[in-house]
Amino acid sequence: MKPFKYFIPVFTLVFIAINLMVVINLDETVGRWVRFATIFSFFLLFISPWYFNKRGLLVFTLLLISDGLLLKYEHPVFNALIFIVRTGIFLSLLGLVFNRLRQLQTNLFQKIVFTIAIGMNIFLLFVLVDLIPPDQSYSFSDLLFYIYGFSVIICVSGAVSFSNRYANRRSIFFLGSVLGLAFSDLTYFIAFNLGFFEFYLVDIVFNILGVAFLLKFMFLERTENMDARSHLNDK
Repeated sequence: MKPFKYFIPVFTLVFIAINLMVVINLDETVGRWVRFATIFSFFLLFISPWYFNKRGLLVFTLLLISDGLLLKYEHPVFNALIFIVRTGIFLSLLGLVFNRLRQLQTNLFQKIVFTIAIGMNIFLLFVLVDLIPPDQSYSFSDLLFYIYGFSVIICVSGAVSFSNRYANRRSIFFLGSVLGLAFSDLTYFIAFNLGFFEFYLVDIVFNILGVAFLLKFMFLERTENMDARSHLNDK
C-alpha cells in the first residue's frame, strides 16, 4: 500500500504554516515547542510502514534529539550538545550514501572546483565563528563549531557529488535535504546571534523542507530496495 500521492507536500505545507504563525504571533519558547512537535510528527511518520528504513533511523532520531535540546539552546551544556548532535546528523546523512560515493570517479577539473568551493566554505566558517557574541561563547565553543562546520562542508560536498553522479529523484531529494538542513542551521545562527527576526522564518521553512525531503528520500530508498528484492525473487 502506497501513501496518498500528495500527502507529504500537504503535510509539509501545513506544518510550515503552523510554525510560521506561531513564531510570528507567539513567543520564542512556544515556537521551539511547536518545532519539536513538528519533528516528532515527522519521526512518527518515518517509523510508519510507508517510510521506515533502518538506515535512516539514526538520522531521524538525532533530528528529534536536536530539536529537543533546542528548548534550552541558551544554556552552555545544551548548546554544546546541540553542536555535537548536529555534527552527528550531517555525518549520518553522509553515511547514507557513502558507499555509492566511494565508486565515484572525478576528473581534474571537478577536483579543482570542489577544492575551491570547500576552501570558500572554510573561510565562511571562520567568519561565522567571529560573529558569535562573547556572551554566547564558552571555553570550547569554537572547537565544537569548527568540527560541526567541517561536517556540514563534507556532507554538502558529498550530497552535491551524489546528485551529479546519479542525477535521479533520490539524489535530488537527498541533496535538497542536506541543503535544507544546512541552510536552516545557518539562518538560525544569523537570527539568534545577530538578532534578525526574519531569519527565524526562513529557518523554519528550510528546516521542515529538509526533513520532508529526507522522508521522501527514505521512501524512494525503501521502494527501490523492495523492487530489487522482488526482482531477485522472480528470478
